[in-house]
Amino acid sequence: MPRVALRSPGRHDVFHGLSLCAGVGGLDLGLHLAEPGYRTVCYVERNSFAAASLVARMADASLAAAPVWDDLRSFNGRPWRGRIHILSAGYPCQPFTLSGLRRGEDDPRHLWPDVARIVGEIRPEWCFFENVPGHLSLGFRDVARDLQQLGYRVAARVVSAAEVGGSHTRERLFILAHTDLQGQRQSGLCDAEPGRSCLQDRREPDRQSDRAEERSLGLVAPVVDSDGGGVGAWQPGLFPPLPGDFAEWGKAWQRCPELFPCLHGLDDGVASGLDRSAAAGNGVVPLAAARAWRHLKAALLAMG
Repeated sequence: MPRVALRSPGRHDVFHGLSLCAGVGGLDLGLHLAEPGYRTVCYVERNSFAAASLVARMADASLAAAPVWDDLRSFNGRPWRGRIHILSAGYPCQPFTLSGLRRGEDDPRHLWPDVARIVGEIRPEWCFFENVPGHLSLGFRDVARDLQQLGYRVAARVVSAAEVGGSHTRERLFILAHTDLQGQRQSGLCDAEPGRSCLQDRREPDRQSDRAEERSLGLVAPVVDSDGGGVGAWQPGLFPPLPGDFAEWGKAWQRCPELFPCLHGLDDGVASGLDRSAAAGNGVVPLAAARAWRHLKAALLAMG
């Protein structure tokens, strides 16, 4: 494998990525939108349906051809050191989600230690992660502390699909880390002692009463895209109208007469499309990932 010279990517530079817990490639597609020169050169994904979806996207040229490794715990990042600009990961949310048992590091699906190990083996310039908002109140402090100890500045933000025009909320936590090899301290951050927050202090709007602890952490403030629009701008046609917006649905049917209404009955006990539904439920909205990347990248670079 040839070694490539790495430099901080500009708008049209080649930008090589390694995708852990890749799913069906939502984070990768988001990076393609945000960085025109981005290309994933290796995937790690053990779910067979998700891996097959990645291969299908390679076949239709939505994603560039790249190897797919099937076991995160046995993956060795050392051969990739010096070849990767960004390491991305949508590591499992089950240990942290408010919809689950929230066992954290005691959950057998807790894969952050292996993600952190691979970050240390590769030492990429950028790290980009995605998880559920419940991660803020369970596990995120450890993630931020581990990244800081590895020499990274850390920023995070919750982005919803609705912010990019989606007809559903689908909030997700995005974490971006950038190398800080000179050991400069982040402006507005704490001393990174165990158990303390490593985020800038900013109040978030109230969402749900059972997420008060998450709001108290504070997230990086939104920043305006440098080109005044781009991935943050809503574009009609990318998402369906809201379920009760009959006027917009009428316009959609006029534009696409091949569409037709569908009524779904009760569960008939047949697991039709289960893999596809699970992939969609675990997947990342690419536009939301692109928006998060651009906002968080601008915030980190502004810190100097």
